[in-house]
Amino acid sequence: MNQNQHVEKSMNGDKFIRYVLLANGFSTGLVGLILIFFSHFLATLTGLDRSSMLVETGIFLVIFVAFVFWTVRMPFIPPMYVLIFSVVDFLWVIGSIFLIAKDGIWFKMTYFGIWAVVLIALVVGVFAIFEFYYWWINKPQKRSH
Repeated sequence: MNQNQHVEKSMNGDKFIRYVLLANGFSTGLVGLILIFFSHFLATLTGLDRSSMLVETGIFLVIFVAFVFWTVRMPFIPPMYVLIFSVVDFLWVIGSIFLIAKDGIWFKMTYFGIWAVVLIALVVGVFAIFEFYYWWINKPQKRSH
């Protein structure tokens, strides 16, 4: 058995992170498709009056999901890939906070819009924490020579 095969077999939480990534992918894909196909309705419902920005966000999410599903299909999930997903998810949460904090300056969000952004940010935050944990317990260790 070569060293790569040994490392691949010894990853902690491989099965669990696959479920996390699948849940992240399906939920993110659903939100992305809703943003793309129902942008005008959502813009009115949430107070985010720029439906083109909602479509662009939806397209970004669908592209993100493609990378997530591609990673899940790999026989070995590299911790660095999962760290990248975690960083993107944490940035989503930070962006959500920024979006709500700027309410009234750029646009006026509805209460439904604020709660929707908060709920989605909480779910994405949970994914980010699980992904970061997977990276943390499987990160490459620097060896001193």
